[in-house]
Amino acid sequence: MSSIMYRGFIKISSCALLILILLGSWEGRAQEEQSGDKTSVALSQEVINPTTLAWQLQLEEFIITHTENQSGVAQNFRVRGIIPVQKGLVLPFSQLIRIIGFVNTAPGGKPTGLGDLTLNQFFILAKKDWGQFGAGWNLTIPTASKNELGSPQWQVGPAFTVTFTDIGNWQMYWIWENFFSVSKNDEYGESMYAVLQPNIFYTWANGVYAGIEPEWQIDYETGKVALPMDFRIGYVWAGKLKYNAYIEPEFMAYRSKGYSRNLNNFGVRLGFRWYLPM
Repeated sequence: MSSIMYRGFIKISSCALLILILLGSWEGRAQEEQSGDKTSVALSQEVINPTTLAWQLQLEEFIITHTENQSGVAQNFRVRGIIPVQKGLVLPFSQLIRIIGFVNTAPGGKPTGLGDLTLNQFFILAKKDWGQFGAGWNLTIPTASKNELGSPQWQVGPAFTVTFTDIGNWQMYWIWENFFSVSKNDEYGESMYAVLQPNIFYTWANGVYAGIEPEWQIDYETGKVALPMDFRIGYVWAGKLKYNAYIEPEFMAYRSKGYSRNLNNFGVRLGFRWYLPM
């Protein structure tokens, strides 16, 4: 797909997201008239909290317009399903199971195909007035149809999360995930890195929220890092379900020389999420 077509897609997607937000506002007002429910800070914070126990379907398109030392536009389309499990059904604490798949396009439009599949399980170990603490594991399965679209190695590692929710209109979440290769190390070399994700958001009573949630990568072997920065603005509303739509530009703030795991220099994410409470 040419860069002209991608620029057109960005414009169309942005317009579609704006229309979606406006329709959501209209739907929210109509529901308020019928039931008295309101879009609120509490609703927005519940929806964007990564430890909320809710069935979720999340779609996100990441359009990458500039890749280091490569020409052309790339894209990552992510589908993430989240399955909540109540405390006591299997283990004595609540848990969230995430299944994450990708359809990726390399810079320049070729190749396009499946990316890797990631399974993630978080156990909510403590829930306090100030927030929650959780721990779990990640498993990355090398399902990519081409090596350019994913990793050829199985990867596994522990993960941790802590959320701070008792700070007014603000919310803060920290997610720390680790990935260690456990296959084909003789062929491709060992891979050991972490992803640290600081999430800081401010929410308004009208359903709008804004903040950051970059994914910072740290290579344990070399100490090299990739530190992107982003800014998300989104809108949360309630109809028959709960919804979350957002747009999120991202740029690479700093990358160590020679670090090749994340070569994205600039891109824009467009996302839409459905929530069904337990």
